Amino acid sequence: MTVAIDPKAGTHFVGKIFVKPHACDRATEHFGVDRKDAPIWVMDRLRKASLISAHVIDEFGNPARMFGYQRIVFIVHPTEQTVVTIYPQYKANEVIRNPIERIIQRTIRTAERKVQRETKRINIAKAELAMERAGYELRLAKTDSVKVIADMNERIASIDAKVAAFDRELFELQREKTNLMKSVVAYI
Repeated sequence: MTVAIDPKAGTHFVGKIFVKPHACDRATEHFGVDRKDAPIWVMDRLRKASLISAHVIDEFGNPARMFGYQRIVFIVHPTEQTVVTIYPQYKANEVIRNPIERIIQRTIRTAERKVQRETKRINIAKAELAMERAGYELRLAKTDSVKVIADMNERIASIDAKVAAFDRELFELQREKTNLMKSVVAYI
């Protein structure tokens, strides 16, 4: 349900809904629904639909209301709970599609730049830590002092913890980007 378009989405149809035979035929034709299951299929989806416009016309020029749910357009009688027809809507008109696509592309580029920038920062920090760790390992290999060995082991463990924290941070960044990219699919 798209709250930005219709805050009452999913609440418009609570009572009995009549589905005209034409709408059942379109459900069978466009969505592969068995003809006997078509009325229930249409009603189930319409009950979850968002109001797109209360003032449209059907293909014969009669006034109607338009609802939408999961790329399905429902044309409904203007005052009755009667579905006149349904059809799929997979592509948006350019007037709507172009600005939305630009926003999506900008968001994708921003997310990719952020991950790239943060990955570089983390990799540099990890490389610096690796050099520091190597110095401690060298001192550890050269010494016989119990105090120095304990100190070096403690410093190495601290560096390992920092590296693990960087790895978790990088994983979270990539997961955040992946979740954002999954959301893009809703608009494609």
